[in-house]
Amino acid sequence: MLLGTRKNYNIANSLLKKGFKEKNTSHTHLIFFIDGKKTSIFTFISHGKKEISDELMHKMAKQLKLSHEQFCELVDCSMNGETLREFYLDEGIVKL
Repeated sequence: MLLGTRKNYNIANSLLKKGFKEKNTSHTHLIFFIDGKKTSIFTFISHGKKEISDELMHKMAKQLKLSHEQFCELVDCSMNGETLREFYLDEGIVKL
């Protein structure tokens, strides 16, 4: 299943609304936090690319330990931050 392309700022804004915090380096580094604690879940978004390709979104989904369908739901806002948090905890991907 192809996700199509998305604007880099739309992806970043969506993730920031769902528990990720931004650290600017040569790329935007987005790190997932639960209850104010940093987790091992992170991804990067290029400052230069305005459109993120389907191939790159697949790589980002893998970094976030999500299927490409879950990543699409996350970016397109049908998955909220609480659902994402529960997924990571229930699957044992993140431990508190």
